[in-house]
Amino acid sequence: MKIAIVNTWAISKKAVGGTERFVMDLAKSFVDNGNEVDVYMFSGNTHIEDGVNYININLFNMVGEADEYIVQEAFGNFETDKSYDFIQLNSLLFLEAWKDKKRIFTIHTNPFEYILAWGENSFKKAIDMMKKYKNDDNTKFVAPSKFYANEYKKLTECEISFIPHAIDKSRIKTDKSVDEICEQYDIDKNKIKIIVPQRLEPNQKQPQLLLDACCLMKDEEKNKIEIIYTGLDKQYEKFVDSLKRQANENNISIKIIRFDDMSEAYKIANICVLPSKSESFGYSALESLSLGIYTILNDIPTFNELAVGNDYNYIFKNNKNELKDHLLEIINNQIYIERKIPSEKWQKQYDINMFENSYINMIK
Repeated sequence: MKIAIVNTWAISKKAVGGTERFVMDLAKSFVDNGNEVDVYMFSGNTHIEDGVNYININLFNMVGEADEYIVQEAFGNFETDKSYDFIQLNSLLFLEAWKDKKRIFTIHTNPFEYILAWGENSFKKAIDMMKKYKNDDNTKFVAPSKFYANEYKKLTECEISFIPHAIDKSRIKTDKSVDEICEQYDIDKNKIKIIVPQRLEPNQKQPQLLLDACCLMKDEEKNKIEIIYTGLDKQYEKFVDSLKRQANENNISIKIIRFDDMSEAYKIANICVLPSKSESFGYSALESLSLGIYTILNDIPTFNELAVGNDYNYIFKNNKNELKDHLLEIINNQIYIERKIPSEKWQKQYDINMFENSYINMIK
C-alpha cells in the first residue's frame, strides 16, 4: 500500500512531543510491513529515516494565513501526484480536505486541550464538522484512549475506534553509556536524575508542579536530585527563566536540555515524572513505563489507563505535597536503582505490529 501521513509538527529524532513520536512509530510500522509511506510536515527538514519519506511543505514561509484550500494546494494533489491507498491525518484542521480519499483521523486533542488552545466556539465548530462525516465511508476516526473515544462518540455521534498507541522500543534505547551522556550534557552523574520527558508547556503539562513539590523537600533531600526538563520547543523559551529563578532561590539543581535523541534522556533517568493535568494519551508515559523506569503520573483518565497492569508507577492527585511524598518514597527506599520491565501481557497491548494491523484493517 501507498500511505500518506499528514502532520502539523516537524519530525526528527529530537522531537519532544508525543504526537511526533507517535508518527515516527506508526510510519515505521507501516514500512516494516511492506508499505510505502510519505509523511508531510508543515516545517522541519525533508529527509528519509527508517525507510520513511519525511517531506517538509514549508507552509509558513509560503503563506501568511492558512485555510484548508491553501493547505491542500501546499501539499499537492494526492489524487494526481500519487495514488495513495489512504491518508492518516493528525489534526482536525484537515476535515474538509481530500474528502474523496480514504482518511483516518487520529484525535490527539481532548476537549479540555482543544478549548484551552482554541476556545469553546472553535471546539463546538470542530464537533459540528465531525458530525457531517458520521455516515461517510471514506472517513474514519480513532482515539488512542478508551475514555476519550467514548467522550467523542457521545459528542459527535460518530463511530470512534479505540486504538491505543504502540511503541517501537528500539527507538528509545541507546548504546551510549550513562557516563557518556552525562559528560556530553554536563549532567551530575552522582545525583538522582528526575526526568520530565514532555513539552515545557505551562498550563496543560504543568512542569512547575514538580518544582513546587521539590521546594518542599529538606535541603539534604534537595542535594540528592537533579531535575531535567527535556521539552524545550521555541515557543516555550519564555517560561525557562521563571523555572530557573525558582530553582536557584530554593537550591534545586535543574537543567533544560534538548537531547539529540530522547533515548539519551531515558537512559540516564532514575525517575520520570509526568505532572500533566490532561493528556489525550500520554506517549511519554508509555515510553517510560515500557523501559521499566519508575514513573510518577498525575491522576488523569489516560494515565490511569496506561497504569492498569503495570506495577511500576505511582499516581498522585495533582497535588505538590502528594507528589513530594511519592518522590521521597522512591528516593529514600532506593526503589529507583533497579528498573522493572513490565509483564508481557501489559506490553502486548502496545505491540507495534498490532498497531499497524489495526490501522490497515480500518480501510479494508
